[in-house]
Amino acid sequence: MKSLIKKILEFFNFTIARKINGTYFKIPILGSLGFSNLSVNEKWMIDVLKIILQIDSVKFIDVGANIGQTLLKLKSIDKNIEYIGFEPNPNCIFYLRTLIKKNSIKNVVLVPIGISTKNELGELNFYIENYTDSSASILENFRENKILRKEFISLFDVKNIKNKIDFNDISFLKVDVEGAELEVIESFKDEIKNHNPFILLEILPIYNIKENPNRSERQNKLLSILKNLHYSAFRIIKTKEILLSLKEIDRIEVHSNLNHCDYIFVPIIKLNEFKSLANNLLSSN
Repeated sequence: MKSLIKKILEFFNFTIARKINGTYFKIPILGSLGFSNLSVNEKWMIDVLKIILQIDSVKFIDVGANIGQTLLKLKSIDKNIEYIGFEPNPNCIFYLRTLIKKNSIKNVVLVPIGISTKNELGELNFYIENYTDSSASILENFRENKILRKEFISLFDVKNIKNKIDFNDISFLKVDVEGAELEVIESFKDEIKNHNPFILLEILPIYNIKENPNRSERQNKLLSILKNLHYSAFRIIKTKEILLSLKEIDRIEVHSNLNHCDYIFVPIIKLNEFKSLANNLLSSN
């Protein structure tokens, strides 16, 4: 019955109000686009953002903006922070522009490209029948699932867009790109070195090192880059709703737990302040 209602609703455009962290937002439903914004997933991220924005809240870079899940959480905490969102999926960009207009969200820049280490015509591989598929990846062999369709997208190295996009004073870099986080971090390496942003990364499991040696190699290279840039790594321990703790780690073990895929990388020069604020927030929860 629920799926039937959803199918019927896909023929209509309408708006529903939703409260996120005490702030009401207008959530547009544009045919089949926007339904996932009606429920607030990953509420633990709000607490992570609250900790970091007490330290530095100038500019937020969102690589893999999708349909604005992170944007809404961020603006519920600090409506004035500058947000730059990168998203190569044109369907997501269309939806994001409507979401921003409906809510009169200020200080937002959308860039309809993917970030990589090359400037080229790339392919976005979709694994489910959803125009805004959040599991879509630019890595062709990243998942075992059958690729249902592909879309051509533009990929750019950060070095080649700095004349158009102002990366000065980055406070926070969020990367959710379904396996391509190594390319994003390599592309942003100079900006990370110069501005020491906090970095929120989703790193999906290796599952089995013998079956996924490429994933293991990429993960180790990513960690080596961030270690050389003087970062400490924390695994975010949480339920879908609640931030439970932040566990400092020196490596990412081989595992298959999809709840252990989110990490915060903290510049060592900000480590003591981060730990103090994190302990205060977690003890008050």
